Amino acid sequence: MAEKIVRQVRSEVINLGEKEIYRLITRLFVDRLGLLTPDQIDGPLPDQTEFVTEYWDVSPDFTAVAKCLVDALIAEQTPPQLTQSQQVNRELLLHRYMSPDTAPALWPVLVANKHAIAAQWTELQRFVLECGNDYALLLDSQRQQSAAMPYVTALAVANSLGVGIPAVDLNGRIHQIAQQLYPHKDISVSDVKTALSDNALIQHQQNFISPTPLVQRFAVRTDDEGDWQ
Repeated sequence: MAEKIVRQVRSEVINLGEKEIYRLITRLFVDRLGLLTPDQIDGPLPDQTEFVTEYWDVSPDFTAVAKCLVDALIAEQTPPQLTQSQQVNRELLLHRYMSPDTAPALWPVLVANKHAIAAQWTELQRFVLECGNDYALLLDSQRQQSAAMPYVTALAVANSLGVGIPAVDLNGRIHQIAQQLYPHKDISVSDVKTALSDNALIQHQQNFISPTPLVQRFAVRTDDEGDWQ
């Protein structure tokens, strides 16, 4: 029964209307795969709001094809086996920043193969891998330095951490620095935290937050007009 199938799908996919679900099922399972075959239609056309009560019959091949679809979906969920260098590249792509503390298992792999891995990124003509003695940073040549208030606040917070602070104190530190920099503005704590993470300015070690070596590159100061930068 077409109506029963459509209503069942509708109960699971509430953002689609019944007519759209009807068209999608017809396009995929009737027209493309031939798993549902249309009966003789006596009544309103499919594009109308009402549905024909008896419309779809199940093809004898349905079970075999359905099993193939399920097997394919399961296979897609099995992650591919990555080489150690590929694991390093995935870590860099996800987090941009690596150190012996953030990725202790992968750091020796990066150190041993840093020239080859850096060359792989260079071939893309967009990224540059910078490797220091205790950190690695994936630089995006298309990324522009931000002058947004959360970013500037994040730089100041990172500069203020010293050897680090307990993670539970981070929100308070952000509020304190934001009030110093922008006393008449409402700076989102979550936006500052995002800037800290996205720009690899802090690292988490258990319940402790400490600055990364990248923080030494930046200083937050006022310009000639008194604005922070």
